[in-house]
Amino acid sequence: MQKYLYISFLIAISALSTAYAQVQSPAELKGTSSYIQAMEAFSNQDYEKSRELLLSAYQELGQEPGISYALADVYLVLDDLPNAALYGKQAVTKDPTNKWYRFKLAQIYRNAGENQATLSELEKLLEYHPNDFDALFMLADTYKDYGEFIQSNQVLDRALKITGPEQTIYFLKFQNFQAMGVRDSAIVQLEALRKLDPDDLNTLNLLSEFYSGSGDDANAKNVLKDALLRNSRDPQSLINLAGIYIDEQKWDSAGTLLGNFISDKIILPEQRYRVAQYLYVRQQEEPQNIQLRIETGRIFDLYTESARNYGPAFTLAGQFYAQTNEPAKALLKLEQANKLLPEDDIAWRQRLQLLLSENRLEEAIEIGKEADENVPDDAFVQFFTGTAYMLNNQNESAVEWLTKASRSPARRPFKSIVYGTLGDAHSNLDAHEDADRAYELALRFDPENHNAMNNYAYNLSLRSENLDRAKELALKAIELDAENAAYLDTVGWVYFKLGDYDRARRFIKASIDIGEASAEVYEHMGDVYEKLGNLDEAKKWWKQALDMDSTREYLNEKLQ
Repeated sequence: MQKYLYISFLIAISALSTAYAQVQSPAELKGTSSYIQAMEAFSNQDYEKSRELLLSAYQELGQEPGISYALADVYLVLDDLPNAALYGKQAVTKDPTNKWYRFKLAQIYRNAGENQATLSELEKLLEYHPNDFDALFMLADTYKDYGEFIQSNQVLDRALKITGPEQTIYFLKFQNFQAMGVRDSAIVQLEALRKLDPDDLNTLNLLSEFYSGSGDDANAKNVLKDALLRNSRDPQSLINLAGIYIDEQKWDSAGTLLGNFISDKIILPEQRYRVAQYLYVRQQEEPQNIQLRIETGRIFDLYTESARNYGPAFTLAGQFYAQTNEPAKALLKLEQANKLLPEDDIAWRQRLQLLLSENRLEEAIEIGKEADENVPDDAFVQFFTGTAYMLNNQNESAVEWLTKASRSPARRPFKSIVYGTLGDAHSNLDAHEDADRAYELALRFDPENHNAMNNYAYNLSLRSENLDRAKELALKAIELDAENAAYLDTVGWVYFKLGDYDRARRFIKASIDIGEASAEVYEHMGDVYEKLGNLDEAKKWWKQALDMDSTREYLNEKLQ
C-alpha cells in the first residue's frame, strides 16, 4: 500500500508541475502552494489536513487529474470510498491512458466490494498497457478473491509470459489450485517454487504436507529430508517428518528424531517447546495408543532434563502426566513449574486439581494459598482452594474462598459451577437462604448445570421445602444425565417427601441398579419400604447401608 501511495504522489506532482510550467496567476500560485503543503501533510500522515489543502488546490486550479488523483488517494486512506471513487473517476476521465489513475480507481472499487467495476477498470488498463505486471497480478488476485480461480490462473499465465518464472505468480496459482481441490496441480506450483528457491523451508514443508495429503509419503519424506539437510533444527520439518513416521507406526523412528531435537541444548528451550506441544496434542488425539504414550513420556523427560530452568517445559510435562493418569510424576513436574514460573496460572490450576483428585486436602489448601499470592484473582485457583476447604469440612473458609471465586473474572459456565459449589458449602452450614440464592445464580449462569439442579433439589427435599420446585429441578437433572445414580436417588427422595412412595421406590431402585449407589441411597430404600409397610424389606436395605458405612450407627435402632 505504501509503495503505491508513494508512487501516487510522485505522479500527481509530476502531472501538476507539467500543467503549470508556465507563469502562474495569483490563484494558480495559491493552488500550487496548497497542493505542495498537502503533499507534505500526507507524508506526515496528517490526512485530514492534506484533504483540506487538496480541496483548496482543487478549487483554485480546477479539475486537474493530478489533484483529483491525489484526492482519491487521501479519501481512500480515510476510508471515504464514495468520495475516493468520485475523484478517481475524474482523474481517469481527464487522462484515460494513465496507468496509475486507472490502477487507483480499480483499487478503490475493490475496497468497496464493487467486483465488476474493479475487473472492468483493470481490463481497460490492460488495453492501454497489455504487458503491465501490476495490473495483471491485481486482476488475477481479484478473480481469486471472487472465487473465479480458473480465470485467475489464465491471467497469471499471461503474466508468466512477461516475467518468466516468478515466485508470487506460482504461489498465487498454488492457492487457486488448492481452493479448487486440485492437489496434483497445486504440487506442480510448489515444485516450481522449490526450484526457484531450494532453501525456502516454508515451501518445502508445505510441499511435504501436500504430498502426504495425496498419499505420497515417499515423496513427502524425501522433501522433508531435503529440508533437514538444509536446516537440521527446523521444528516444522521435524514435526512433519515425525507425523509421517507416527502415521506409519514407526515409533522408534519418530521417537529418535524428536528425542534428538528435544534434548539438543544448542536449540533454545522455547523452540523445542513447539515440538513438545505437537506431541502432547497428538497423544491427546490417540489416548489409547500405548506406544505413542511411551514415546511422548520419554521425550517429555528428555525435555525437562535438558531444559531444567524453563518453566513451560515442566508445565506441559505436568499436563501430559496428569492426562495419562500418572499423578505422582505430574505433581513433581508441576511443583517445579511453580518454582520456575510462579506467574503461570495453568500450572497452579493443574496442580491443585490433582491434589484434590488425590484427596490431599490439607496440601491443596496450603498450595491454594500460595497460588493465590502469585496469581491473584484467578477464579480457578480460588475455586479449587474453596472446594478443598469444603471437602475438609471447613465450610466457613470454603464460603470465603468460593465467594472470592464468584467475584473473579470467569466465563459463565464456570461461574455456574462456582455458585453451585458455594450453594453446597452454604447448605453444609445450614445457611439455607444463602444456599438457595447461590443455586439460583448457578442456574442463571448456566441453565444446563445439572449438578447444581440435583444438589439444589436434594437440599430442598431434605428441608421439605418448595417440593414442587425440587421435583422440577430433579427431573430436569436426570433428563440431562439419565445414568447418574445420585440424580435418580434425588428424584426418588423428592417423591418420598411428596408421599408418592411407589415412584420413590422405582427411582431409588434404578439408582441402585446402576451400581454406583452410596450407603445413603440404600438407607433411602429402607425408608421407602418402611412407608410401604414392608418392615422386613426395609431392614434388609438398612443393614446393607450400615455394612457400607459403619458410621451410620443410628441405623442400629431402626434394625432393632
